[in-house]
Amino acid sequence: MKIQVGRKYVRRGIRAKGAVIAETAASMLVLVPVLFLILFAVAQGAQAYAINSVLNQAARQAAREIALKYLDDPGMSNRDSQDQYVYDNIRTAGILVDSGQFDTAEIEGTGDPITCTVTVHYKGGEYGLPPFPQFDVLNLGDAFHLSATSTFKTE
Repeated sequence: MKIQVGRKYVRRGIRAKGAVIAETAASMLVLVPVLFLILFAVAQGAQAYAINSVLNQAARQAAREIALKYLDDPGMSNRDSQDQYVYDNIRTAGILVDSGQFDTAEIEGTGDPITCTVTVHYKGGEYGLPPFPQFDVLNLGDAFHLSATSTFKTE
């Protein structure tokens, strides 16, 4: 009799292991897509952060260069001069590809110190930029727009 009781317990153990495997497989069917969605969102967030960092750096550089050139040449308040001497020289592949991404610098030269404010924009699909996000599952690309503004004061 003990052997039969032991076999019943063994059979119940085998059945329990099969149920655990089935439950694990079912939970993996739910968790794996959620995990990939989270990883995708983190990767897109990291790319957006990198784009924003480049825009901030470009805005700071442009504001500084325009303000310093304005000290020597007040004609730097002209958009054509800003394009020629500053904006045309600031490029980052896939992020800053055209001078049109910059707004005309706002220069306040009446006070001391002189201040220059520059804004730069990134919108995927414009100016020959790649669409962002690359795999637009949620169709957010049209609403995605990053910009950075920087002000430089001469002292």
